Amino acid sequence: MIWSGIIICGVITFLIRFIPMSGIISKELSPSAKNSFKYIPLAVLTPIIINDLSIFENNTLFLFKNYKIYAGLISIIVAFITNNILATISIGMASYIFMSNFINI
Repeated sequence: MIWSGIIICGVITFLIRFIPMSGIISKELSPSAKNSFKYIPLAVLTPIIINDLSIFENNTLFLFKNYKIYAGLISIIVAFITNNILATISIGMASYIFMSNFINI
């Protein structure tokens, strides 16, 4: 049962990558398909980021002593102000390092 699931997933993954490059479908995408691609990074990265920012210990979510959440909020503010990914990552990481090393909440 497990091997059949692995083989089916492998075939589906292969077909997803092979069909667009093979010429079976047209090279030009419809405008609605192109428009929907802009939501993919948001849909993929949001659960990863939220999972990383929350800390669970003994089935408890820590909000007040969690430096990652504060650094994430600072990063969101920087992202809205600067619209620059390098500044967002740099200031977010610097704020996390500063808070985790020098501030006792």
